[in-house]
Amino acid sequence: MSADKIEGIQKEEKKSVETTAIPEQPTASVKKKDKWFQPNHTYTTICIYVLLVILFGTILAMLVVNWSDTQAFFFRLIQIISPFLAGLLIAYFLLPLVGRCERLLNRCIAHNKYPRIVRYISILVAYVLVIGFIIVAVVFVVPEVGESIQELTESIPVMYDHIANFLMALQDKYPDLDMEDLTEQLKAMVPDLVNHGTNLVKNLVPVIYSFSMSVVRGLINVLLAIMLSIYMIASREFFLRHAKRLIYALLTEKHGDAFCKTCRECNDIFSAFLLSKAVDSFIIGCLCCIIMSIIGLPYAVLLSVIVGITNMIPYFGPFIGAVPGVLIYLCTDPAKALVFAIMILILQQFDGLVLGPRLLGQSTGLNPVWVIFAITVGGAYFGIVGMFIGVPVVAVFAFLLNKLIVHRLRGKKISALEEVQD
Repeated sequence: MSADKIEGIQKEEKKSVETTAIPEQPTASVKKKDKWFQPNHTYTTICIYVLLVILFGTILAMLVVNWSDTQAFFFRLIQIISPFLAGLLIAYFLLPLVGRCERLLNRCIAHNKYPRIVRYISILVAYVLVIGFIIVAVVFVVPEVGESIQELTESIPVMYDHIANFLMALQDKYPDLDMEDLTEQLKAMVPDLVNHGTNLVKNLVPVIYSFSMSVVRGLINVLLAIMLSIYMIASREFFLRHAKRLIYALLTEKHGDAFCKTCRECNDIFSAFLLSKAVDSFIIGCLCCIIMSIIGLPYAVLLSVIVGITNMIPYFGPFIGAVPGVLIYLCTDPAKALVFAIMILILQQFDGLVLGPRLLGQSTGLNPVWVIFAITVGGAYFGIVGMFIGVPVVAVFAFLLNKLIVHRLRGKKISALEEVQD
């Protein structure tokens, strides 16, 4: 090979080496500057959380500082959306009845054909039953209750004579007891009781009239609530589907399944207790009225209404419902008080041993200690309504707490403590 060819090959290799040479590296200052501007996902997330905490903390502080304006705002908001809340409440309590009517129609008549027609017929039947029950209660029960109050008012002097004679006999038997002050107080209470009872009966018609006028004024809201409840019941799959879409959009599929299952279980606990206890109390009230009418005890409707309503309160309800009747009969005829007390005892034993377990079953699964705690706290903060709904609310919280404890124990692999025996 000639020298010229060798020299040419060397020049080409030199050019190729120069073209493939490593480019000049940037200086340290330039690298540092470019790296400082690169986004960092961790720091961005922390900044977002900090801003959200500051934002919600500021809003909460403003709400607390301007508490009167906050209360006015929320009261106004509740007043505006009250038709929607009432419609939701009506739909919630009527949904089980509509579901039962729908299943009955499908099984006996429709055979799973024409589902929309069957649903609207079921809604119509449910509303007719509930409205009919309300009309019957207003037409038959309210006048009987008013008549019983009138009879009690007229019998107050007789009651006073019985109590006075009893105190005098007690004074003669035990001379050391000072009954004069108690007798004077009872004597002063009689005119007040008569006036209160008379005014209650006299004002019953104006009260009903004013209530009717307020209902007429709120007729638009009532009709709107009924229409909304009908639409909610008829399109419940639509609302459930969109609620699930929102849940699964915010949570993972696994957590979304767990959340939906937990919501269904909580709803079953809450609604099962309220509806079953309402049916149970209605049956007990009717039985009480029938038995009192058969054995000839007066004020049957009034005392049966009290017994039925107070029966909604577990454990304490029967005793609370029996106290007014026993006191009334003690003032008129002690023998009737004994008969009424024995009747209530037998009726409540039937409720606790036969009727209650068949209707309620294990709807709450609460220990009696938790039931008493729920009644006490609910009654202290929310009165009679709190005593009614305290038990299912505490049952839901206990269920959620138990699920959390079981989940934590499984995470720690302590399976021996997952199940708790009552």
